[in-house]
Amino acid sequence: MTEDTGGHIAYVLGAAMAQAKLPEVEEVTIVTRLFDAPKLGAVFAQAEERIAPKCRVVRLASDRAEYLEKGDLVGELPSLKNALLETLEAKGAARPDVIHAHFADAAELALAARERFGIPVLYTAHSLGAEKLAPGEAPSAELKARIARETRALDEADAIIASSRDEVERQIPKLVPAAEGRAHRIGPGVCVEEQGNAARARKMLGGFLRDVSKPIILAIARPIRKKNLRRLVDAYASDPTLQDRANLVVIAGLRDGLGQGCTERDAVIADLFDGVDRHDLWGKVALPRQHSAQDISDLYALAAEGGVFCNPAFHEPFGLTLIEAAQAGVPLVATQSGGPSDILPEARFWCLD
Repeated sequence: MTEDTGGHIAYVLGAAMAQAKLPEVEEVTIVTRLFDAPKLGAVFAQAEERIAPKCRVVRLASDRAEYLEKGDLVGELPSLKNALLETLEAKGAARPDVIHAHFADAAELALAARERFGIPVLYTAHSLGAEKLAPGEAPSAELKARIARETRALDEADAIIASSRDEVERQIPKLVPAAEGRAHRIGPGVCVEEQGNAARARKMLGGFLRDVSKPIILAIARPIRKKNLRRLVDAYASDPTLQDRANLVVIAGLRDGLGQGCTERDAVIADLFDGVDRHDLWGKVALPRQHSAQDISDLYALAAEGGVFCNPAFHEPFGLTLIEAAQAGVPLVATQSGGPSDILPEARFWCLD
């Protein structure tokens, strides 16, 4: 939906609904920020939403009412912290037994709740800011502040839930060596409920591709620079034989067009179009503007027919799309940096099943 809605959203929703199914769990509440953005959906201005049995979303109001990108949420932390503490105060004996904080901003709220009410805190970083730095590169003031919040969360959380060995064995100890003993690796999973249909995918791609009978190289990622999507276009353009044998399909978020206010997204999309145009790849590359969950399942089904799924990110904290593709029987090509190093050896067995 936006450049901020990535795999971590699927992670939180999936984990919450899976835990809610456990007989010993009474209730799971996802706590997030309330905002008013009708174009994204009226539900986000709704204070409470039931999404499954024993599982609901509670949205807290902050000082500002509009949708904010995650980099702009820092200024809302004081008002969100107050809103959370007031909500928990009112609950009395019905307060949660544990709080699982996702990202360091949420950890600021969770640690404040622990200080007030003694509720244990679990922490999942998802993506650590220090990994964005090239060797020897100094962080910006914004990134430095983020790393400080992440360091505090790793240092003070009662336990840390990470997705990959790279996180547990390299990333976390690099920031807080003592945190390694409290870090537990639990590989996320996915549940793809929609059955894919390759014929539907070919129909969807018919307006983009000259020959929809060819296998596809499929990439699905948020339109942000670290996903390295332009390099994938350039690599495809560098091999005429590959162009003859396969089409390239890149799903880079949802958009109505360019110039919608998100600088990085617009820059990444414009760069993709520049690559297609510069290399004269029209008719061989598809860059759909819109898609549904069913469309994604259909594309996986099409990629399973002689194609491949590619994740070319500079660094991938985990890579849920790799699991989705593997579940659909699609061969995988991915970066060595981050979670894919855990996923790919296991995905060989998933595909055989």
